[in-house]
Amino acid sequence: MPNTTIRHWTLREFGFQLFLGVLGLSGLLLLGSLVGPQSVEAWPPWGDPIWRLRAWRLLAAAVVGMALGCAGAALQGLLRNPLADPYVLGVATGAGIGVRLGHLGVLAAWVGAWRTPFLAMVGAIATTAMVPALAWRGARRDPWSIVLAGVMINVLNGAILMALYLWADPNRLDEFARWSMGELPDIVEPAHLAMAATLVLPSCAAMMLTATALNALALGEEVAHSIGVAIVPLRLWVCVLAGILTAAAVALSGPVGFVGLLAPHGARWLTGPDHRRVLPVAGLVGAALMMVADILARVIGHKLEIGRVPTGLITALLGAPVFLALLHARDEARGKL
Repeated sequence: MPNTTIRHWTLREFGFQLFLGVLGLSGLLLLGSLVGPQSVEAWPPWGDPIWRLRAWRLLAAAVVGMALGCAGAALQGLLRNPLADPYVLGVATGAGIGVRLGHLGVLAAWVGAWRTPFLAMVGAIATTAMVPALAWRGARRDPWSIVLAGVMINVLNGAILMALYLWADPNRLDEFARWSMGELPDIVEPAHLAMAATLVLPSCAAMMLTATALNALALGEEVAHSIGVAIVPLRLWVCVLAGILTAAAVALSGPVGFVGLLAPHGARWLTGPDHRRVLPVAGLVGAALMMVADILARVIGHKLEIGRVPTGLITALLGAPVFLALLHARDEARGKL
């Protein structure tokens, strides 16, 4: 009976924390949409077309951040590596290749309007499956070799993306370059946002079902297997869902980097290591991070008079130092052994 009471209280408290997180995102959406010049008859603000454009962009940023945050947390749990991230492992650039092929009209007759997200999912899932396969060491996978393999795949995918410049419309090269840095469109089509949300929200909900198995996997593959965790189906399920989430994010905003790295660490700092809490909170933290990055990109671009700064540039400036700090902490921990 005491255990049941404690668990009930913990879940109720966590639900309240999630409610506060959603409320905070709503406030960020409202305030972020007001940052910058408004139209002359801009009150109430939602009657202003500029406000509505900003609101759609921030909603798209929230969907992208939620997808990358949840995917990053699951990949870190699956690979037992704090440096795992859809961008670092090359999953985002793999999805980017699919997006660019979709823009070139590949498979247009087969899958129609869904060709871009479909090809993005193919590229993302293929990369997610390829990286662990390349990191085999004897009969086991080394978590740090997985990161190295992912970095190499990321470089290869980046080279393929650059090669696709040769087929790009010369009049849209600047748009292609900005997209490759990770940038939300100036005008977010509600249909595109709805399509991405249709992929992201169910996939995040499905990823929550892996939380208990990921908790067991954190104790080691042998321990997880001994208590009944089917490791191979778990890997397949997480890879497919992470690929779908990353593909939806890249289809909206291009290959945004480091959100999937920062959000899970922020979630663990807030909630602890339990994946039943980390996965949903990482989605909320990722959404907030992308919304803040979009606001900063708008403000910095306006102040410097250079137009809108790509959102991916802001997240990279935030994430790269954290990646190096985590790598340094890992080296120090190994040195003490």
